[in-house]
Amino acid sequence: MKLNTRKICFGGGLLITGFLGSCVADPNSPGLEYMPDMYRSPAVEAYVDYAEVRGLFRPELVGDNVSLTPPAGTIPYYGSGDYASIMMPYRHGAPVGHDKTHGLYGIRQDTAGYANSAFDKNPIPFSEEVLKEGKELYGLFCIHCHGEAGDGQGTVVANSAGKYPPPPAYNGPLKDLPAGTIFFSITYGKGMMGSHASQLNKEERWKVVHYVEKLQGKQQGAAAADTTVTTAVTEDVAPVSVAQPAGH
Repeated sequence: MKLNTRKICFGGGLLITGFLGSCVADPNSPGLEYMPDMYRSPAVEAYVDYAEVRGLFRPELVGDNVSLTPPAGTIPYYGSGDYASIMMPYRHGAPVGHDKTHGLYGIRQDTAGYANSAFDKNPIPFSEEVLKEGKELYGLFCIHCHGEAGDGQGTVVANSAGKYPPPPAYNGPLKDLPAGTIFFSITYGKGMMGSHASQLNKEERWKVVHYVEKLQGKQQGAAAADTTVTTAVTEDVAPVSVAQPAGH
């Protein structure tokens, strides 16, 4: 009985000592922590050479870089499904020479990229919300040159005293430009327009494409779907065979 009492007293004393030892006057202190590295990781800053910090040289950390260049072809993780497929690397290379004319150093170049982009379809379904977001992005990155109505009369052009020629109007020379080609031009730039790939991710670029198609005067949403159905019905009609004269 005495032995059990001693054990209880000893254990209680340890608990009380540990409790009191964990209490400190500083309200910001966590007190006594058990294995703090398990939940409080050391602060490591990106792009800092910890081999030399404020004159303190630590040779064992030479070459132990925190931020390394990712392997070629590495992309951010976007989960899975439709969104991930939208954000995958662009399959068309830049026009030949854009590494020099548009500052796209080291970019993959493709002689047929521009032409093949015409077959790409917008992967983001049309909706009024998407159109609204596309309009906002257009106002931030495109309106200054292309103008509010897409007529090429933006403030940069209008205030340049003829130094900068206006880009073609969307409802004029560019009214039949396919969605995929619009995306291609936003990605790599064209003419005097630079690449906007660093300002707009792929999802945002496709949303801008929806708004540009509105400026082109193209039917969108339900109206476009009705047109597609009408066209499909028309194409299902069997062609009329016309007899040709002998010898033709």
